[in-house]
Amino acid sequence: MEIEESNWVPTREEFYTNYPSYKYWSSIDNEKLLTPEGINIYIHIPFCIQICDYCFYMKELVKSKDQVDIYVDALCQEIKLISEKFGLQKRKVNSIYIGGGTPSILTEAQFKKLMGALHKHHDMDNDMEFAFEAEPGTFTKTKLQWYKEGGVNRISMGVQSFNDDIIKLSGRKHTSKQAKKSIETVKEVGGFELNIDLLSGLAGEKMTTWKESVDIALNQKIDMLTIYKMKAYANTVFFRDGVYGNQIKLPDSKQEVEFMRIALDMLQSAGFEMWSTFAFTKNGSESRYIENTWRNHDMIAYGASSFGKIGNINYQNINNIKLYETKIENGTMPIYRTFSLSVKDEIVKELLLCSVRLASYKKKEFEKKFGFDYFNLIPKTILNLQREGYITGNIEELELTQKGIIFSDFVSRSIANSVKQTFSQDKIKFEY
Repeated sequence: MEIEESNWVPTREEFYTNYPSYKYWSSIDNEKLLTPEGINIYIHIPFCIQICDYCFYMKELVKSKDQVDIYVDALCQEIKLISEKFGLQKRKVNSIYIGGGTPSILTEAQFKKLMGALHKHHDMDNDMEFAFEAEPGTFTKTKLQWYKEGGVNRISMGVQSFNDDIIKLSGRKHTSKQAKKSIETVKEVGGFELNIDLLSGLAGEKMTTWKESVDIALNQKIDMLTIYKMKAYANTVFFRDGVYGNQIKLPDSKQEVEFMRIALDMLQSAGFEMWSTFAFTKNGSESRYIENTWRNHDMIAYGASSFGKIGNINYQNINNIKLYETKIENGTMPIYRTFSLSVKDEIVKELLLCSVRLASYKKKEFEKKFGFDYFNLIPKTILNLQREGYITGNIEELELTQKGIIFSDFVSRSIANSVKQTFSQDKIKFEY
């Protein structure tokens, strides 16, 4: 090993047993040591009364009550198994999200059995966010009362479109009238924050139909409006008939840009504020579950195909319902695959998700977590994004312009790729 020339003279020093030196230690984080970090929970209900033509998630058509009963039994056993194995009973639950599929197809007995397992094996209180996906036409006031009794305080409704022709072309069974009625039912029961989803780029979508959907959504007096861009994945009918074939017409990328541009103008005129690049709120109804996911908090996954994270390990459960149920019946974790995040991975993930997805991401937040300024890590990329009008010149935080919001995925990818390239050039390298 080569030693650089210097004026220092080597001596025998003390025997080092720790780092950093104790003089730098303080009592600031004592409470963190005494209080276990909170967790978040995702539960997947993979059953639907219909299979939407754009949906790429793992799901099955509901064929019988017994089919769902068996799955819910497995879920309850998994909750017990995982909570005991990882000592989760003592860790406060910060948020829960039950998604699918269509969770609102559960019967009263199935729902209450699932809630019983959650409350028995997890530290749940009234302060946590508890979100539940409920599709239009699949729930009543009675069902909403069950949800409230179980602790649910946020309803997320996948409306996708308020135009009946577009809804029909997507293979969905409800109508615009039913969607509006379902929204009204949630508000009549009360006690829930309400988010609805719109999906831009559906088959047959035109500017007139898109503006109609956004306008109707903004007039529903909801707490949050989420706008996702439809992507035709290879396992969907939209891909088969619209990308691979010519049976249906999907909007092109230029139309997609205009859809988002007009939606932003309409949202701003209606008084909605941007919480993230795809979610907008009028009264601060932010999604703690989504934000905690982006911020790399521990996420406990229950159910077939669900994704989770414990410590620095990301994992996914088996994506076959029968195999999942068999694993649980045998008392083993239903893990399909994992990925261990290095510190470099965590930095890339933070910048890919938080720096662009969130409406405000201050530089100090990153510095506190990782110990350096990411602006200095990728100065050329930051400067180029500023020059091209994607981000502002604010040096204290990464702040998107309207152009940056529309092309947020491009901005995220540019930043993440630049960081990975920088890491790959050092002696430690960076490889997936």
